[in-house]
Amino acid sequence: MPKVGAAKFALYANKILLYTDGAMNVMHCKLLETLARTSSLRQAAEELGSSQPRLTQQLQKMERDLGAVLFHRSPAGLKLSEVGRTFLPFARRISSTFDLAQSALSELGQSAPRRLRLGISITASLHLAPAILLSFHKRHPEIFVSVTRAVPKELLHGLENGQLDVCLGLELPESSLVAREEVFRTGMTGFSAPSMGASKTQSLKQFCRLPLVLPPRWCGTRSRLDDALKRADIHPQVLMEVDDVTTIVALVKASIAATILPRILPNVSKSLVVSELTDFVGEVKGTLLYPRVPTPEARSFMGIVSELIKSQTDWKAV
Repeated sequence: MPKVGAAKFALYANKILLYTDGAMNVMHCKLLETLARTSSLRQAAEELGSSQPRLTQQLQKMERDLGAVLFHRSPAGLKLSEVGRTFLPFARRISSTFDLAQSALSELGQSAPRRLRLGISITASLHLAPAILLSFHKRHPEIFVSVTRAVPKELLHGLENGQLDVCLGLELPESSLVAREEVFRTGMTGFSAPSMGASKTQSLKQFCRLPLVLPPRWCGTRSRLDDALKRADIHPQVLMEVDDVTTIVALVKASIAATILPRILPNVSKSLVVSELTDFVGEVKGTLLYPRVPTPEARSFMGIVSELIKSQTDWKAV
């Protein structure tokens, strides 16, 4: 992006924060979000309770203020320009922050309950969530906790939009809008039922002769596994892709297929054969994502995560 464009973005953000017409500019950001999602001025007008001519005027004003085209027009609808794609996450953050500010003002004088909105990745939901949530509840029984399980990109989106307070997961993405802290690393391990005859030490290629059930491709740990398989030119027989680790483990216990997951499964090794994959290259990173200024509840949660990580023997604390 040209430096002039970046400067205009900064000026626009300052205008939102400082000028009396800031609410209208916040509405411009909401308009950008809606148009990016619907690709239609007509649908956006219906959702926002406005008219197409008025939204057209607001979009044109926003583009003039930024000095850049945000959408390309075509008979098929509106499509974000490169500048529009760059500005969209910041527009989401601005409108989300404004909504949170309005909510905070409305709660003045009220005894709002304390809460923690936690986002957790699919793979980490079984590995990490139960022990951490139990420890957090014992220390803070007065705090209401809501847990959202999602793929990494959705977790990041929820955090950027102010819908989550902190996210915990494996191989979570980076963003300039949030802080990212790597808290541990662990290897990948093969898990199979005793009847499948796998040994406790195998190469990745040997283990992949077994039929497999794996997390979906958009899961961070699956991406790491796929990279290793590609480097080794291994083409496994994947029978199923399941976005729930509990279900994967149940299928493995039933001898339907084996699996390859991070070495942090709780109490699974008692009933399954755990195979060390001697030639697996690389480690899986456990990370926390949180706002630049986390809430007190999020800080407490992150402290408990750090304590739990240090007590583990199969994980490498960072």
